[in-house]
Amino acid sequence: MVHQHRSSKTCLRLLTHERQGLSPNLDADAVVHEKRGFGNYGLPVIEVADKWDEQVFRIGETIPMKKPAHQLIAEVSVRRSKVEMTIGIDLGDVWSHYCTLNEEGEVIDRGRFRTSPKGVEKWFIDVPPARVAMEAGTHSIWISEHLQELGHEVIVANVRELRAISHSDRKSDQVDAEKLARYARLDPKILRPISHRTVAQQEALTLIRARNVIVRLRTAAVNAVRGLAKPCGYRLPASSTLCFAKRCMAVLPPGLAQALGPVLEQIATMTVKIKHYDRLIKRLTETEYTETQALIKVYGVGQLTALTYILTLGSKERFQRSRDVGCYLGLRPRRSQSGDRDPQLGITKAGNVYLRSLLVECANHVLGPRGKDSTLRQWGLHLASRGGKQSRNRAIVAVARKLAVLLHRIWVTQEPYIPFYAVAA
Repeated sequence: MVHQHRSSKTCLRLLTHERQGLSPNLDADAVVHEKRGFGNYGLPVIEVADKWDEQVFRIGETIPMKKPAHQLIAEVSVRRSKVEMTIGIDLGDVWSHYCTLNEEGEVIDRGRFRTSPKGVEKWFIDVPPARVAMEAGTHSIWISEHLQELGHEVIVANVRELRAISHSDRKSDQVDAEKLARYARLDPKILRPISHRTVAQQEALTLIRARNVIVRLRTAAVNAVRGLAKPCGYRLPASSTLCFAKRCMAVLPPGLAQALGPVLEQIATMTVKIKHYDRLIKRLTETEYTETQALIKVYGVGQLTALTYILTLGSKERFQRSRDVGCYLGLRPRRSQSGDRDPQLGITKAGNVYLRSLLVECANHVLGPRGKDSTLRQWGLHLASRGGKQSRNRAIVAVARKLAVLLHRIWVTQEPYIPFYAVAA
């Protein structure tokens, strides 16, 4: 009779015997003893003395191991809290498909529901508390919050970690929903769950994103006007976007003024709307999100960046270390090390693109001619002075990463910003 629990060396010998066509039984010279009691993880400890070992262990003695016991996979006990019901949802813009698994992992229900508040409530209102898994997407914010209010455990999976779903050769809504359910039932950490911001925070962030849309439209319109005037022999004067329309109308000939006048009027209108958005953002920082006042004290950081930073991260308790924020925003270098080869790569560019661009703009201001003197500015200028074709760009990215870490630290502690922290300490 073969023991159910064996040491790693004994199992290796059995596998070798089977490959060589020998009997899988242990050699007569190998003595197997079972110690009374249990190991570190609640499993019986088996001690083996093989014939080629110089030292033989007696009953009750512990076998010395080269690696700590917690590194041995065979000794790790699998203790999972069983979930009575697991539901995987593949979110769609109109219809969302679901798959329900019972405690044994069997499919007990499939179907779809309308991707609307009424559709979600109609289907989930009578469902007992369950574990629900879904991918992060357009509708995952409000659906996850709605399901949590109904008493369900919601897991929002990171899309970047679900290549087994997104790159599958048999991809469908029903299959994706079942895979999400099985992953959530096995181990939710496989899905690398993310933390969504609240709906109220999303509404405030929508205000900032709407402003960004108008800014990009105004930039495209300004570039279009300049490009349309050049083939006619006119080069429009350099000016800020605040007075671009007024200055262009003053220098354009009648023929071009008739053609480009409506576009210039739209540019002036968009400038007025952007100013209106700026006033709304300032009001939010002074009333609802007063924690931004400590962040604005940092040189180079304005109200737009501070509010976007807080709304994008959602909660200051989201990160255990402030240094993790730089990685979350894609400001750390990529790495592809293998053997002696360890090339220097660019940043990962993961996370929120708009917040990362705002931090880069702040870093440009800090290192620019109008930036106020501080320890961060001196460090960035020293980094840029090392020489090289990309030295200044690298310094800007490094300062942006420092700003991301600094803003989170000030947000957590609410301590006043000290430009020369090392000198003050």
